[in-house]
Amino acid sequence: MNGNNTTVIKRKKFKISNLPNSTYIFGVLFIIFSLCIPNFFSPSNLSNLVVQASPLIIISIGMSMVIMTGCIDLSVGGNISMTGVIMATLLMLGMPAIFAILCGLAIGTCFGLLNGFIVQKMRVAPFIATFGMMGIAESIANIVSKKRTVYWEPSPTNELIKGVQTNLFQIQLGNKSSQTLFLSFITIICIVIAVIAIYVFKKTAFGAHIYSVGANEEIARLNSISPVKIRMAVYAISGFLAAVASLLYMSRINSAQPTMGDGLEFQAIVAAIIGGNSLRGGKGSIPGAILGALSLFAVRNALSLAGVGTSWVQVFIGVVLIVGMIFNALVYWWEHDRKSSRKITVKGAVQQ
Repeated sequence: MNGNNTTVIKRKKFKISNLPNSTYIFGVLFIIFSLCIPNFFSPSNLSNLVVQASPLIIISIGMSMVIMTGCIDLSVGGNISMTGVIMATLLMLGMPAIFAILCGLAIGTCFGLLNGFIVQKMRVAPFIATFGMMGIAESIANIVSKKRTVYWEPSPTNELIKGVQTNLFQIQLGNKSSQTLFLSFITIICIVIAVIAIYVFKKTAFGAHIYSVGANEEIARLNSISPVKIRMAVYAISGFLAAVASLLYMSRINSAQPTMGDGLEFQAIVAAIIGGNSLRGGKGSIPGAILGALSLFAVRNALSLAGVGTSWVQVFIGVVLIVGMIFNALVYWWEHDRKSSRKITVKGAVQQ
């Protein structure tokens, strides 16, 4: 073959830093729990684990987008409580399920957009702005629900809610109930959202713009990228995904509580950070956040199976966060500082 026509394909050298930290954390936790906790690896428990983790996975995707732009969204938990209570109240009043769901999604999206407006247009620090909005959302949830759990009566108009919690199919792999593998519509919704989010980041300019705004806002402006539009868009997406997560929560328990979103913003932030997202912005991974959320729910699920009290869950989640940050620092040192020290040593030897 003529040398001028030969195409040389250069393969990128594999680096351990290319994989999200949550890949290793999830792998280690999964192996330990499978070996030490009875029934953790059973088909039924794994199916339940994914269903339980789906809402957190969804809000972690939104949180990752916000963090990648160098901001944060502390209002996610309050948004979940507020939209859930509103949707449940509409169902209780006899409104069609599709109307209640669309109202909840619209309110959640507008709430997120308002976050972006306050942060970008009114120049309020993201931490302060979203913390204040969290309090507002929680107050609205308490006022609408009168601080009570909101139930609705099953009827032909809300069959859609019941359909969300049903299983698409199930496979019996043995005689025991724990040997049943099933796929829920909740899981399907989560998978669809995850695939769309990953596609957006891999194949569209919007994903690249999110990274650019978080990495260097001034350079992004010079490249005709509007940080205002990008940040308002990701806040709106975060609000929309919070409303979707709220729908999944309330469909599982056939009710909505004004406190059902409490603490979920913290868990979403933890999932995003151990998934490789930097709080400084410009760096992150959607698959990493997904595995981070699965890691947190693997801890929660394993503790429940082991009979450990729920009060210890936050302790273990904090430990997972610290371990993830330490691992992140070690990986960074291995890939960057170690090489820099080698270059300095070699350069000094050449000068001598």
